[in-house]
Amino acid sequence: MTKPFSPNNPAHTTFLEEFTSHTADALHHQNQAVSESLNRRQIPSSQVRPLEEAYHVSLKLGDNLPLNPIKKQILQQLDAVVYFLRDFHIGVLGQHTSIFHLYDVEIQVESNLRYQVTFESGKLLIQIPYWQMAVLDRYLPYQTLKYYWRRGKHLPRFSPIRKVWWLVDPIGELRSNLRSTLLVAIQKQILGIDQLFVKFNLLDNSQQTHRDAQGNNPDKTGLKNNAIAFLKGTVKEEKLGVNLELILKNQDDGTIAQLLAVYKKNLADLDQLEELVETGAFILQEKLNEEESQVDVKMFGFVNVGNYHRIDVTVNVSKGYLKKYVDVIPRKSKIKARQFGFVNVYTIDDITVKPNFHGALTLNFETAALEKALKELDLV
Repeated sequence: MTKPFSPNNPAHTTFLEEFTSHTADALHHQNQAVSESLNRRQIPSSQVRPLEEAYHVSLKLGDNLPLNPIKKQILQQLDAVVYFLRDFHIGVLGQHTSIFHLYDVEIQVESNLRYQVTFESGKLLIQIPYWQMAVLDRYLPYQTLKYYWRRGKHLPRFSPIRKVWWLVDPIGELRSNLRSTLLVAIQKQILGIDQLFVKFNLLDNSQQTHRDAQGNNPDKTGLKNNAIAFLKGTVKEEKLGVNLELILKNQDDGTIAQLLAVYKKNLADLDQLEELVETGAFILQEKLNEEESQVDVKMFGFVNVGNYHRIDVTVNVSKGYLKKYVDVIPRKSKIKARQFGFVNVYTIDDITVKPNFHGALTLNFETAALEKALKELDLV
């Protein structure tokens, strides 16, 4: 006869230890896949926390439940969670996000009657019916778990966040595309800086410069003019609110070289990149709420039935300095309906839920990174 689960049972204690060890090994094993994926995005492993340090996976078993029939299924569920955490870590570029970031996952096997996935305070709780594990050999596969997350099924059914999950999902289509777009722009900027470093013998990218007795650096002749042309051609000066050329003309070549090095460092700051992605996503929602809609309906006939729905979802976001580096082209909706006849029925649904954001949202990360560099060096 199979003994029910008990925390005081040595065999069950041994299994929990096995589960913990298996979790650490499984997470560690996936670090290679994370590194390879992020390296293709030119993100070095040094900027990414290992999975076993970034996430904690635990197991909770209900009392008086036989353990032996579900050991295999529990380990299968664990592997599914690890695959999900691997893809989540890749999706957020190995960084923390300010909202809906995962820190803990708990697998809970109880006598409940249905699957349930819930999320609260950084913890994803996966509840599995014991009888389905034991009798039907079932668990929550990786693809199903990913589907639940993408659809917001881990949120309360009537939560207003479910309506805008496309906006706040840290690994959703919107934020993933914003990150990808920014990374391409950043890598282009860093390449341009590296080319200047090579051209003017600054391969060490050091903030230190070697000067002659007059305070000049003979190896950097023309650096200032090249740097000014490069920066003015890639950042939006009107966003800075200063005359960039005037500021840089008054600096020596050593300071210009130092500025380029700090600028490059800031461009590689993934934390600030994530902050700008979040700011851009929320500002997009704000702008969508402000977009203009006009409805003009004229109907002629014996029976006229009209129905127009306009549904907007509101998300509040605090004002931050990064907001000036986000530009949104608002959409204007103009709806016209002309109907003639004995029976006229029309219905118009204008629901702002998931807009086509491509080409409508501009994130000026390069300019934000340069402003930060100018401030760090007390040039503005």
